[in-house]
Amino acid sequence: MHTAFIRVKVHPEHADRAARAMLELVEPTLAEPGCITYEFYRDLDDPALFHCFEHWDTRQSLDDHGTTVHVRAFLDEFGPVIERWESHHTVGLR
Repeated sequence: MHTAFIRVKVHPEHADRAARAMLELVEPTLAEPGCITYEFYRDLDDPALFHCFEHWDTRQSLDDHGTTVHVRAFLDEFGPVIERWESHHTVGLR
């Protein structure tokens, strides 16, 4: 299983709109092949900072997710207001 931890910081004046758009990504993403978990969280100390936790069956499934219509539309709309995007990719210890 491949796990990604994503932190997205947006301009504060766009945070509420970004939060709604992130929630709209969940349903179509969960329907994608290989998606196990896809969840967004809003930081309690900084309401313009979001955390996304994703579990995929393979790294390829996650990479394919980045090319979907819904992700591209989100990035086209919110790319200009994203201040920081950090991604960390992990696999479980065995």
